[in-house]
Amino acid sequence: MASSECVTQGIIDLYTELALKPEKDFGWDKGLDNAKAHGYKDEWLNTLPAHIWNYCAAVGNPFSMGDFPEGSTVLDLGCGAGVDICVAGLHVGKTGKVIGVDLTPMMVKIARRHAYEAALDNIEVIEGNLEHLPLESESVDIVISNGAINLTSSKAKVFAEIFRVLKPEGKLYFADMINIAEETCSPSCCSQNTSGDWANCVEGTLKQEELIEIMIKEGFVEVECLGTNHYTTAPTTAGAAFRATKGNENVKQRHWENVYVTKDISKVGWYQEMPSISLALLERIGSTSKDSIIDVGCGASTLADSLIDFAYEDITLLDISKSALEIIKKRLAKTADLPVYCVGDICTFLSKKLFDVWHDRAVFHFLQKEEEQQAYLETLHKSLLSQGYAIIGTFGVNGPNSCSALPVRQYDEEKMKNLVQDRFEIIEVIDETHITPSGSDQHYCFFILKPIHKTKDSQY
Repeated sequence: MASSECVTQGIIDLYTELALKPEKDFGWDKGLDNAKAHGYKDEWLNTLPAHIWNYCAAVGNPFSMGDFPEGSTVLDLGCGAGVDICVAGLHVGKTGKVIGVDLTPMMVKIARRHAYEAALDNIEVIEGNLEHLPLESESVDIVISNGAINLTSSKAKVFAEIFRVLKPEGKLYFADMINIAEETCSPSCCSQNTSGDWANCVEGTLKQEELIEIMIKEGFVEVECLGTNHYTTAPTTAGAAFRATKGNENVKQRHWENVYVTKDISKVGWYQEMPSISLALLERIGSTSKDSIIDVGCGASTLADSLIDFAYEDITLLDISKSALEIIKKRLAKTADLPVYCVGDICTFLSKKLFDVWHDRAVFHFLQKEEEQQAYLETLHKSLLSQGYAIIGTFGVNGPNSCSALPVRQYDEEKMKNLVQDRFEIIEVIDETHITPSGSDQHYCFFILKPIHKTKDSQY
């Protein structure tokens, strides 16, 4: 039997035993006391048949993470014996629907029985694998899960399936085990024999940051960990609550809004207290305070502050995040009216003026698709005066391959030349090592470009 098949059978065997012997000590909290510890409300405890709560092995409380409007369709992944589907059934009412999916046939049988005993006819329970959900795309409003995603062999596939079945703007609320150890679990720990250690290590319990990164990569936005709780399966694990929203066509905007709303900007990897390299490059191209300058993907950068200090008056700030621009406005205070603020995606940005200087410290390397890169370069070519300069900073070939949980491309002179050769001449390439707030090194590569094949200035 293949390794993944062994794992699957191990899960089925363990949870079959739990289904048949809910009173047995499996090495983790369960039962009515566990439900109370997670804040399950008295009205739910009193409404559902008492024996159902014997099966409550909840890692957290999904119902504390957001609203469950009446009439909603809720999907519970790894529904087990059906405690949460019954609670969800109480929330969504007769006009709503709850679907439970579980891998273990005996759990499916008991969950169906519990729904019947609770007199909830708005519940359907399906035997199935969380990595291949037997549901139509965009068919549910809310997905919940309680300690099940940790047991799957491919978390990325599970979150991709969740994203697929959720309606636009649909919500994900789940609780699961996370790895809180300083170092990752060694293979030897997974050979221990207790049920708690088995549940902790099967397929690898991930750290909070790793789970969040997977969700963002699959297209979720407003992703956040709401904290940990008392629940544990081993000294290196803790129960944690997460919520997220299915992104739409504005997924990039939603991602960066989330960053600038939830993060301490002075702690993010790209933060600079003083934009020294940008100022040095402006001096190198001979820029003066008379120049019109656009800072593309400015985020909450302090470049605008420095430009104002150097008497620049024609400053345009462009970012996809409105919240980022609001941070700058608040910081500039009395001089906040000097720059022009534009909220938009650089790939679709239409400039109403031409600029002497185009500055981009760290946007271009986020563009993964060729059509995005070409759209950027087309916008740049249309927006820059014929004698203007573009300063573009990217991660260098020895730099990170991801940033803010998003993939990035790394550049050197040859790679950049292959992209820009029909529109721009590379005047100079500057290597730069950025020291992050945490003290690590990041290799950047800055390019100074000038447009070619442009005979006259024109408005676009």
